[in-house]
Amino acid sequence: MRHWTASHDHKAWFLQSRTRILLVEDHPELGPSIRQALTREGFEVILAVTLQEALDCLIQGPRPHLIVLDLSLPDADGLEAIRTLRALPLTDPPPILILTVYRDVDLRVHALEMGADDFMVKPFAIKELIARLRALSRRGRADHRGPVAFGPLIMDPRDRTVRLEEKVVSLTPGEFAILRRLAMAGGGPVSGSDLGEPRAGDPISLSEGAVRVLIHRLRRKLSRVFGDQVLIRWNRLEGYRLEVRR
Repeated sequence: MRHWTASHDHKAWFLQSRTRILLVEDHPELGPSIRQALTREGFEVILAVTLQEALDCLIQGPRPHLIVLDLSLPDADGLEAIRTLRALPLTDPPPILILTVYRDVDLRVHALEMGADDFMVKPFAIKELIARLRALSRRGRADHRGPVAFGPLIMDPRDRTVRLEEKVVSLTPGEFAILRRLAMAGGGPVSGSDLGEPRAGDPISLSEGAVRVLIHRLRRKLSRVFGDQVLIRWNRLEGYRLEVRR
């Protein structure tokens, strides 16, 4: 059973103008409370209390622009939920923001490695949650610009694919943001802290720990598809550098 914040008799143009969020939270008080707060801020919120409800929403539509996912669900382990959501054959997978009561750094790192884009530890300030969701939403809208080229490497933000000749790899929103920031440096070095800084058209802010996780994921994906043709170099004094070989 899905819970809708907007009635079906609202005008179509109004629904289309709002950021649609799939909130996956089974707490009987916290879920409705978050939904109410986000609705007041202009979001359209679909509340699911199990992973299966979330999957039904993603498959049957309407497709959410963002997912807020609690790691403690009655029908799935939190990391399993991320893996399942990321395994869906979606052409434009929505960013995932994790909510968790666990402060374990390793758990957060695993969540990022499996495809999450941001996380917040409970209890949290609703204002911060709203700010993070707006940043993820702005990044999603910015991703619909045209392709970016770094030598023979073509990065298409519309579907977050990276192409080199006939080889193609798909990236998560966080991975794509890091790779694009490296490409925009023109092959020059970028420190971990600078890679995490928001910029025009790319407002997401990342901690240095999150940057390291995303770099690790990127290297594995790029190596698997491109071999040693696309490399992310690291120097302790300078930072990270993108290198492409023909």
